[in-house]
Amino acid sequence: MSSAGAELRVTMIRCSTLLLSWGGQHWLTDPWFAMHLRGLPCFRRPGMRPEALPPLDAVWVSHLHPDHYDPRAMKRCCRPPLRWIFPPGTARSLGRLPPGGQELEPWGSVQLGQVQLWAVPGPHTLPGPEEINFVAHLPGWGRLFFGGDAKLDRSVLARVRAEHGPMRLAMLPVGGTRIFGRRTVMCPPHAAEAAEILCAQHVVPIHEGGIWMSVPPASLHSGRASHLLDIMARQGQAERVLLLRPGQSATI
Repeated sequence: MSSAGAELRVTMIRCSTLLLSWGGQHWLTDPWFAMHLRGLPCFRRPGMRPEALPPLDAVWVSHLHPDHYDPRAMKRCCRPPLRWIFPPGTARSLGRLPPGGQELEPWGSVQLGQVQLWAVPGPHTLPGPEEINFVAHLPGWGRLFFGGDAKLDRSVLARVRAEHGPMRLAMLPVGGTRIFGRRTVMCPPHAAEAAEILCAQHVVPIHEGGIWMSVPPASLHSGRASHLLDIMARQGQAERVLLLRPGQSATI
């Protein structure tokens, strides 16, 4: 049966972990369910346990940092994910890919049922395995962009807009992380700019600060989802921003 015209349901779990449900398919982005990060405590629990996830058709992993790839938690799913989409270099870093795993080069694509999924560069904190973001074409619904925890790269976003058209939904990081003063993640003003470049109809802020402890001056995570809403409200565009707390969903 065709899924064209089906609505997309977006459920925030935490940080950059979202459950995307469309046309009977379920995809999970950047899974992270632990209550610690590199020994630091987390202040916000996930909005869903791995055991409560529906059977997953695919997991999209932008990079292998522990707040984006949590293999221990994923073993607790009611059914192992059918597909894993990873950045290039993952097999070398992990030793092997999990069953159903596939590396996707930037600007390459893979078919997931009726959905075409593209990888695009997701600059963040190299060196290490290359980091990617994702663009998905949902027939009859439109296009979505998932930004992991990337920095603002205007040239990449402009190419995405030129090659894929306007985004119906952009999931954009807002944490504004600085590591020893060096920006590694979009801040709210950068996310607002990215939304404009992508001509995004709806924006879900992801990867905000305050989820785990900052350790100044080594790390600062000052950006919040509400800051992006404030920026776009001043532009008369508050209705474009969908604020989701862990466990909350929106249907588009």
